[in-house]
Amino acid sequence: MTGNRRILNAVATSGLLAAVTVLVGLPAATADELADLRANQELLQKRIDQLSQAPPQAAPYVPGFGPETHKEVSGIPAVGGSFPRSFLIPGTDTSLRIGGFARADVIYWIQGARAGGALNGQGGQPNSNQDGMGGTGLLPNIPLNNSIAHSRSSASDISARPSRLLFDARTPTAWGQVRAYLEMDFGATLETTLSGTTTVVSGWVPRLRKAYGTIGGLLAGQDTGIFHDPDADAELLDFGGHASSSGRARVPQVKYTYAGPYGTVFNVGMENPDAEAVTTAGKLSFDNTAVASTSCSVTGNTTTALPATTACVPNNAFLNPLKTSWPELAATGRINQPWGHVQVGFVVRNNQLNDGQYLDTNRIGYAGTISGDAHPFSGAPGTLGKDDLGFAFAGGTNTGGQLANGVGPASNFGRNLFVPGFGFVNPLTSAQWNTTNSATRKAYDGVVSTADSQSYDAKIWYQHWWTENLRSTLETSGIWNAINTNLTAGCTTCNKLLAVAHANLVWSPVAFVDLGIEYAWGHRVITTNFKGDAYSLQGQMTVRF
Repeated sequence: MTGNRRILNAVATSGLLAAVTVLVGLPAATADELADLRANQELLQKRIDQLSQAPPQAAPYVPGFGPETHKEVSGIPAVGGSFPRSFLIPGTDTSLRIGGFARADVIYWIQGARAGGALNGQGGQPNSNQDGMGGTGLLPNIPLNNSIAHSRSSASDISARPSRLLFDARTPTAWGQVRAYLEMDFGATLETTLSGTTTVVSGWVPRLRKAYGTIGGLLAGQDTGIFHDPDADAELLDFGGHASSSGRARVPQVKYTYAGPYGTVFNVGMENPDAEAVTTAGKLSFDNTAVASTSCSVTGNTTTALPATTACVPNNAFLNPLKTSWPELAATGRINQPWGHVQVGFVVRNNQLNDGQYLDTNRIGYAGTISGDAHPFSGAPGTLGKDDLGFAFAGGTNTGGQLANGVGPASNFGRNLFVPGFGFVNPLTSAQWNTTNSATRKAYDGVVSTADSQSYDAKIWYQHWWTENLRSTLETSGIWNAINTNLTAGCTTCNKLLAVAHANLVWSPVAFVDLGIEYAWGHRVITTNFKGDAYSLQGQMTVRF
């Protein structure tokens, strides 16, 4: 408003000078002309006074956050940016938003709390790194009915770990909008060196969630997986989310987006590869690592100057033959309409098993998906028109992480196998197996077998709005893995079926605050048909900024 007054004062002054010039240059000006000039000057002054007293214009309303505000600091007005909740960085064309949310979860495990680290899983802290029942939480590790830990119940946990911080910068250019985006939360491994989980203070380490740049339709960096459709995800309090979803939650990638006619959008790109397989040791991923205080092999301690009896527990990472090759390729197409959207996608990937000696095999993986959401009462008056129905179905072969909790090919590498001419060879006890390029190793690798695995997932949910600030969501989702158990015989962690259901109620007393409560049930079945069930009740408070 101060800027407006200065401009109008300048205009008025210029008008007055012009009038004086006219009067000096035209001494013969009539009295009527002089009166007109004075009247115009008085009119300009009145207009300046009116503008100086006028109330400020209403700022645009941003759904979920309320109206924008631009406050003056030290007399310098803050200039609004090019997108909601942003401001213009002085001296640049870049608009910046700093945002995120603070969140607190209170979880009560009615039954099936995560196994602890003592007394065969019955004792110790059960809840570290497990915020919720869903697919990235407890679900893949629900205690089974043949374990002592299955009776674990009445456990509770309070955590602020999902709290989030983001920075979003956008700059217009001749090549289109250039964007830099950075987002983090506190979901990394608990820092036990400096603090305990509950006795002193929780030391959650910041974790990179997203970091990418865009120019026009080109994106490079870490973002939601290309194959994933976040608009088909239900609103859940559970940080673990659905039992499964097509596409990886976040992954380094390069992709190109094209917005076509009639509400169509097409994405194509490549993602960082992650080979996976299933063996008797369990589900293996390319990035599995062994953590030990001594240098170890599968047969024991190999650290110089330490006795051979020094503790060295074999880890399945010692028997991980996975190798990555070319990136995983994905493409999606979707159509957006007032009633909702529909998206289809396809991905192809590679799983390579290579032990650096005589084993070298490739298994191609692929998957397809269809997902979307629809407002069944679109156009209806009141809150009913906001109701939403979402769904997703996906399936494929050797899908790995492209279907959350999916699997790669099955292999008997690492098992105690019968090798013609050598008898049974157990990699955990055979020194010859660990001897580079030995005849035993060559013969063993020659009898290793692999087979394709299939995975199928589905989810469906419905959200109902009771009032403008009160809503509920019902959701169920699951994944089925078909694994060759002849190759993975004895695997006690290979999941055949994972299913989960949620029901919640969320109240937003103000636009940027959510208070909610959610009930969840999880069900797990492994390939040897042992089962486990878990039930939880979760409360949550989220304040966005």
